[in-house]
Order: sequence, then structure tokens, then C-alpha cells
Amino acid sequence: MKPLAEQLAFYRSYHKSPGCKATHVFGVPLVTFSILIPMGWLSFDLSGHRITLAFIFVICTLVYYFLLEPILATCMALIMVPATFGADWAARLPIKASVFIFALAFTLGWTLQLLGHAIEGKRPALLDNFAQAVFTAPLFLLAEMVPVLERRFRESGS
Repeated sequence: MKPLAEQLAFYRSYHKSPGCKATHVFGVPLVTFSILIPMGWLSFDLSGHRITLAFIFVICTLVYYFLLEPILATCMALIMVPATFGADWAARLPIKASVFIFALAFTLGWTLQLLGHAIEGKRPALLDNFAQAVFTAPLFLLAEMVPVLERRFRESGS
């Protein structure tokens, strides 16, 4: 497992312009949310509890994040757990509605990200390292947003 700093440096090299980063702030969460929906279609019962592939995927991803950086992982858990419940809600809708939400979020998310790479003038990181880019993207966005939020908090005088 590569250290977090190395993974973030790889991902950062593909996302330098503010325009690219801005499109990814919306695009990455939309794609992440969207892929949890079909994972929510696959479930089994465990002692009266519905366990979905989305739930297992998110738990495994969060364990990976905790191994990399516990503080960022804790923040990511605060984001991913509600997103997983939202995706589960969408997965339980009638199939036409569920597929529509999936397709809309997936298409919009990727459109935003590809627009960002057009702005950046560089191809997406996932074309060079799919797994690292997919798992690093949400953490990268969070790591990039923490200093911005901290600065705004300090400027507000709080």
C-alpha cells in the first residue's frame, strides 16, 4: 500500500487548475453515490438485517482510508455513511426510478469530471491508474477542502 502523501501527489498532478478541482467537487461525489445504487440492488439477509454490496464496499473502503489516515477517514465516514443510506433508499425504489437516479447521477458526475479535464488539458488519472484514482479521488477532495474550510473558519472570526 502506497503512503497517502504519494497517492495524493499522483492524483494532484492531474488536478491542478481551480476549474478542474471545482468540477470534481461535484462530479466525484455524484459518481461515488451513483455506483452505490446498483451495489444496493445486491443484498442478503443477516440475522434480520439487510446487508448490501454497497454497505460492504463502503466499510472496506473506510477501513482502507483508516489505514492511510485516521482523521481524514473519520471525516470521510461522516460523508459516506449518509451517502450509503441515500443510495440504499434509491436502490429500494421501483427499478425504473432507481435506474433513472443512478443514470442521472452517474452521467452528470462523469460529465462534470470530463469537463474539468478539458479545462485542465490533461487526461483523467484513472486512465493511468484506475484503482488508485477511484479510491484516492474522494480522499483527495476532502484533503483539498480541509485547508480551505479551516481558512474560512479562521477568517470568520470564530
